[in-house]
Amino acid sequence: MKFRNLRYYIMESILSIIRNRLMSVASIITVACCIFVLTFSYCVIANVDNILKSVEDDMKLSVYILDEVAEEEIENIRSKILAVEHVTGTSYISSEAAMAEFSSDYTEDEDFFAGLTDGAINILPRSFDISVDNIIYQDQVRAELEKYVGNYFEQVRYAKQSVDVLISINNIIRIVSILIILFLSIISIIIIMNTIKLTVNNRQSEINIMKYVGATDWFIRWPFIIEGMVIGLIGALIPVVLCLFSYGGIVGYVNEKFPAITVIVAFLSTQQVFIFLLPFALVLGVLIGAIGSVTSIRKHLHV
Repeated sequence: MKFRNLRYYIMESILSIIRNRLMSVASIITVACCIFVLTFSYCVIANVDNILKSVEDDMKLSVYILDEVAEEEIENIRSKILAVEHVTGTSYISSEAAMAEFSSDYTEDEDFFAGLTDGAINILPRSFDISVDNIIYQDQVRAELEKYVGNYFEQVRYAKQSVDVLISINNIIRIVSILIILFLSIISIIIIMNTIKLTVNNRQSEINIMKYVGATDWFIRWPFIIEGMVIGLIGALIPVVLCLFSYGGIVGYVNEKFPAITVIVAFLSTQQVFIFLLPFALVLGVLIGAIGSVTSIRKHLHV
């Protein structure tokens, strides 16, 4: 694009939107509705993904240390665990700490430990809680740790069924998200194509004359492309701005009126959601408009 022609392109685009204002408004509304559904879906999906991530962080692997392993070997064992790929951290739990945590769950039952002698209080095995950088690697890490079973560890424990369920839920959410984005994008492109086609049909004679006097295809294309981009940008901007202001209000209202929910669910802040969503939605709107314009005008350039 030559910059000296930019003013002409922009003016032609604006005039075209004004001349076909009914179809332009219809296209903007359609894009806005599609982007709104996309924005709403992303807000829900992002929070669900955040909840699942917090659950994943709590689902640590545990290894129980053999009784005959000396206390001096603990740091050596920690080093071996940290050397395993995808392991991000470990937390050592002594027999005393394990027993204290266990007994805290039974503080209301005064007779529960009545029969235990001082020497029998620390009956729970020593262990390491192990954090993994991604839940999908827990099987791989478990397999590596099980090589030490019989030498250092009595057993390796993790909730395989729960992990598999979480991985499946995450995969489903991501697939559904992609399908929603593709479906809504296709609908928006079709609507914008019809809008641009109407403009092209109204200016078919003008386009033919421009071609005969030597105008290049791109000189003819750019006003229509910019028109589609403007329609897509406006259509994306409206719902994103509405959701930007309403999301914070809704989260604040839920946190204030239903504090019990916040104990279970930690909502993402407005900044965390829209730092990605705002530019993504605007760029998507512009791309939808540009693709719709390029597709609709292509066949009209062959005269």
